[in-house]
Amino acid sequence: MTIDTPSVFQLAGTMYWLAFLASLGKGTRKGVTVLLLTLAVLANLAVVFLRYHQAWPMLPMHLGAVALPLCLGLLTPFAGSGQTPQGQAVRRILLALIVLLVGAALCFPKDFYLPFLKSKTLLAHGFLWFGLAGKACFTVSAAWAISGLFLFRRTPERQGLTAAMHRCHRWAALGFTLWTLSMFAGELWSYLGWGTPVVWEDPALTLTMAAWFFYACLLHLHLTRAWTLRARTVYASLGGLLLLTLTCLPDFGPFRSPF
Repeated sequence: MTIDTPSVFQLAGTMYWLAFLASLGKGTRKGVTVLLLTLAVLANLAVVFLRYHQAWPMLPMHLGAVALPLCLGLLTPFAGSGQTPQGQAVRRILLALIVLLVGAALCFPKDFYLPFLKSKTLLAHGFLWFGLAGKACFTVSAAWAISGLFLFRRTPERQGLTAAMHRCHRWAALGFTLWTLSMFAGELWSYLGWGTPVVWEDPALTLTMAAWFFYACLLHLHLTRAWTLRARTVYASLGGLLLLTLTCLPDFGPFRSPF
């Protein structure tokens, strides 16, 4: 029996949407949110597994738009800090972003391409998954910065903003480490496959380098305190989401109705 992969992904998107709606409630809806998020992650995982099953041992093409919501869904329960208002806000931001990413992936699917032989290497898979994990960590970092901006606007105290940016930088540092591993895996893969460490015509590689420099600057600003705390917060929130958008674009194609 053939499983309709787009239908399973639509089911995952529906579960993510319901989990986001449940997260807006209070009290007993926490368990409902966890259940719906678990179902969504399982459906999303099934889509990734099916894509990999069709391509293995080669790399499935344009998997990022499908796999990034999975990575974010796995990180969402651990992204916040308990049941604090700020932790809940971070989880809601992430769930809302997952819904948007799934909707974009459904409405702007990349045409299916057969995997190519040069992706039959662990370096190709390392480039993909280290990059996806790093991108998900950067997204959590941006979510903490956004929540800190709202806190800074609503209260004159800086303790909450400082705590939010502490978590923001921790997630950014983890994402930077994973992103660096992805870059090196991609450069080695490119060198062994095409004879050059960078294929400049490939936006996936060039935008990866741009993101690396952006977050190297963010961590540098954190260590040197060259900017004010508010300026660093704006940089981490707006810039991080902008780079997330740019690095997702190569996986999107022309508009196509999912129905």
